[in-house]
Amino acid sequence: MKTRKTLSVLIFLVVGAVLLAQAPYATIVYAEGQQFSLIRGGMPVSYRVENPEVFGLAIERGDILQTGPDTHLEISIQPISASVQIAENTSFRCDADESGMNSRGELYYGRVRAKVSKLTGSSSYRIRSPALVAGVRGTDFGLDHILIRAPVLTASAASAEDLPVSTVLNRAFCFNGSVLVAPAADTDLEHVVIGGGEMIEATTSNASIGVLTPVSLEKEPVSPAVTEFWKGREFRSEILPDSSEQVLASDEPLTEEEIQVVEQEKKRVRNHKVRLGGSFALFLGGALVAGLAYPEYQDDGFTDSVMANVGFGGVLISTSLGLLLYDLINY
Repeated sequence: MKTRKTLSVLIFLVVGAVLLAQAPYATIVYAEGQQFSLIRGGMPVSYRVENPEVFGLAIERGDILQTGPDTHLEISIQPISASVQIAENTSFRCDADESGMNSRGELYYGRVRAKVSKLTGSSSYRIRSPALVAGVRGTDFGLDHILIRAPVLTASAASAEDLPVSTVLNRAFCFNGSVLVAPAADTDLEHVVIGGGEMIEATTSNASIGVLTPVSLEKEPVSPAVTEFWKGREFRSEILPDSSEQVLASDEPLTEEEIQVVEQEKKRVRNHKVRLGGSFALFLGGALVAGLAYPEYQDDGFTDSVMANVGFGGVLISTSLGLLLYDLINY
């Protein structure tokens, strides 16, 4: 019975330690302005920008960020080395698959801009608005889905036909790299690739705000309005912190050998993190297993169960130290 309890506690500790060691899907790395809301599981929580908890705030898959007037956020997505700037008066959902390597954003309204490192393998990142879908493998791009309110007429308006109609402005733009753009209403219908300095712009009726709407895809130069809005808003987070990712940032296509080198480097870093997490979990579990025998030792001395606990705990601690030493030698 005691052995069964000990093993249950050990399994609980190991699983808990591994879960604690996992990094969040994304974190907030910059915030300015007034306040924003984080909606998780349908429950909104408001934050003031000056709140010390904001910087480094963990963002989970499925979270929705809503910014207020004059509020600007930037999040860093760790699994794919991407940063997303969320402008004022914007509602944006962060999501991904289980691995986090196939990430996506949902722009409900407002403006966003993303900078993504050149991805390899099956990794991907895309942003969808009710009108457009933009998918990338390495670029600086953004989407707008903005309600343009019509001017208010005076009481002297001639008739109901003269009343102005509000419109929704839809844009997909690219500052650097290239973006594959498709209409959100039917992504298989057509698509257009826009390069640096190009955009697609389309307007729809205000009834389409937040609703999938067919739009035409015609390329044109990025408008001064887009350039001016994002002017001076540099990305704060480091997209490519090490040399292997700097190779990915190159505009030149990667050779097979370069891809293999990058993948090996990523695997090396990933294994390093796994070994560190495993070493910590084993050490913690071993210390607890050995410690559980102490009350019995005080009462009855070195009984068989005490010796078993101490021996098992010692094996776990020795294994953790061996794993740590192996990691230090090989990393």
